[in-house]
Amino acid sequence: MQRGFQMKTSNSKHKAFAFLGAAFVLLIALLFTACTDSSDASGGTPSTPIPPEGSFEDAGAFVKILPPTTGTEGLVPDPSSLPGNDPKWKGVFIAGRKVKLSPYVLGKTEVTYKLWKEVYDWAVKPENGYTFQNAGKKGSSGTGSEDEPVTTINWRDCIVWCNAYTQMTTGSDAECVYRKSETDTTVLKNSTAEADCDAAYADMDKKGYRLPTEAEWEYAARWQGNDNTNAVRYGDVWLTELNSASGAKKPIGFKELPILPVEGGWESLRDELTRVAVYDKWWDGSTIQQQDPKITKTAPVESKAANALGLYDMSGNVLEWCFDW
Repeated sequence: MQRGFQMKTSNSKHKAFAFLGAAFVLLIALLFTACTDSSDASGGTPSTPIPPEGSFEDAGAFVKILPPTTGTEGLVPDPSSLPGNDPKWKGVFIAGRKVKLSPYVLGKTEVTYKLWKEVYDWAVKPENGYTFQNAGKKGSSGTGSEDEPVTTINWRDCIVWCNAYTQMTTGSDAECVYRKSETDTTVLKNSTAEADCDAAYADMDKKGYRLPTEAEWEYAARWQGNDNTNAVRYGDVWLTELNSASGAKKPIGFKELPILPVEGGWESLRDELTRVAVYDKWWDGSTIQQQDPKITKTAPVESKAANALGLYDMSGNVLEWCFDW
């Protein structure tokens, strides 16, 4: 079991039957001129106002996500549809809370070993001055494809790597997001400096790469706009059911479900989960079963269908790091 990361990163509880380990997802902290309009990365002319249900724009290897400017209303989830009643199953969008997100740009995939290694090799050169606790490896086996998520990296490695990626691509550390503190703006370059990393200050005025917040991650994993299939309405936005997988049109089968919620049997739930997620076990209505053939390792990114935003592996494959809890 491995954890990886996407440029969006999260150890999210929404990852369905995911392999454990350390993956992350990359996010670009772009500046936007106004909350009511979106602009391009260079601060260009704002585009059409964002509709109440939010929207998105394809941006190559990234997706520009434009949440509704009015925010997303939380609600009380149906307890009968969840595996448990503790907070970890209920997500960020809870009753009594309205979550307002600024536009952000998220990597379409978990960070691959290929990209991780390219940045890592540049960063650890003496003239660049970065140090990591972990070198990472190719997927869960360490001998897989370079297109599998990087794994066996920790949260501190991720924030330092984001700074390195920013400096490598811009030629300067001026736009690095992660600093020692709000008053000490030293760029974090050493993930073995645990106290400094644990106290990291995220300067959101910078335009560099960073981890998503938990709210940004969950919104991206669950957003369906005005499509109510397998979704619950949160204010103006339809978000995928909490008992489902990102991009799935049916719930995940698990023993706490009081009844089979759809036609086609428990196998139909398995098949829909298989369409969008890499995972190892499923509930057949009476017991937990292994996939056949057995799934024993991670898979290359984009091996499953994307969700409504065009993001891959938001459920399954590896868990992903977020900046906050």
